[in-house]
Amino acid sequence: MKKITLLCFDYAFSSVITGVLDLFSLVGVTWNRVHNQPPASRFQVQLAAEQQRPIRCLNRLTLQPDLCFASIRESDIVFIPPIGADIDRTLESNRNAIDWLREMHATGSQIVSSCTGSFLLAETGLLDGKQATTHWGYIDQFRQRYPRVILKPAQLITNEVDLLCAAGGSAWLDLSLLLIQQHAGQELALQTAKALVIERKQHSQAAFTTSQGQKYHQDAQILSAQEWMESHLAEKISIDRLGERCGMAPRTFKRRFKQATGDSPLAYLQSLRIERAKKILESSQIPIEQITRQVGYEDSSSFMKLFKRTTGMSPQQYRTVFSHVQHCR
Repeated sequence: MKKITLLCFDYAFSSVITGVLDLFSLVGVTWNRVHNQPPASRFQVQLAAEQQRPIRCLNRLTLQPDLCFASIRESDIVFIPPIGADIDRTLESNRNAIDWLREMHATGSQIVSSCTGSFLLAETGLLDGKQATTHWGYIDQFRQRYPRVILKPAQLITNEVDLLCAAGGSAWLDLSLLLIQQHAGQELALQTAKALVIERKQHSQAAFTTSQGQKYHQDAQILSAQEWMESHLAEKISIDRLGERCGMAPRTFKRRFKQATGDSPLAYLQSLRIERAKKILESSQIPIEQITRQVGYEDSSSFMKLFKRTTGMSPQQYRTVFSHVQHCR
């Protein structure tokens, strides 16, 4: 039987901890019961924390760990749930857990994280030079803190064999099904998904991402350029002329912009336009051709290709999933 250790700490997401506990405990059980077969559990799940005292999770739910993680010498999987409090404060108060994660990885454990739990995993240094993902709202913070990690923010799951990360929210379900597949086989993973009515998502969280634009920098001229872009999205914008508005030569402007925001001016402009288009699609039934012009593009075909490349959906598919207008009719 495979052993899974759920790392518990104050202000973790209780929904993920209890969800993972239920899901893996039911592998080989629920499906068998509904088909009048004897249950055959495949995973042993334990909750571990630094001290064997009740853990106060996000939203005040308390959980009792089964044991202290320092007493654990082996576990097939160590699962890190999302951080629900201040990231820096949580990392600082869980230094012993970070050291323990390194030790468990060295003994052969597969270390996996869900959502912002990726910060705890990255803090170990194990992800340096490797791919990772996290919740889309923490992309900039993650990149700034862990520049050596190859962040893949659009991916729902990154798989480095012994180090796996799931993106935001309910992506832990997809990660769990992948782990079941790896440790118990494809058939059991499918049976579990069917028995618990879990629909596997796309391989991207891009459609759920909201681009706010990186403005946490001290370059006033670049900040002015960003604000000007936001106010003139429907217009034809020349990046070179925008640089001139800021009193910079084109090459200097592009270098400064990239240094301040992490994106080229063109990539940043495209992300703003796609974000504006998403909001229009969510709140109206305006034709795609008209939206194309409202966000500064002339050719609908090119706009739709860019939209799909960015979000993983066509504009019409995005509207079907996210529009609250048509759902209220």
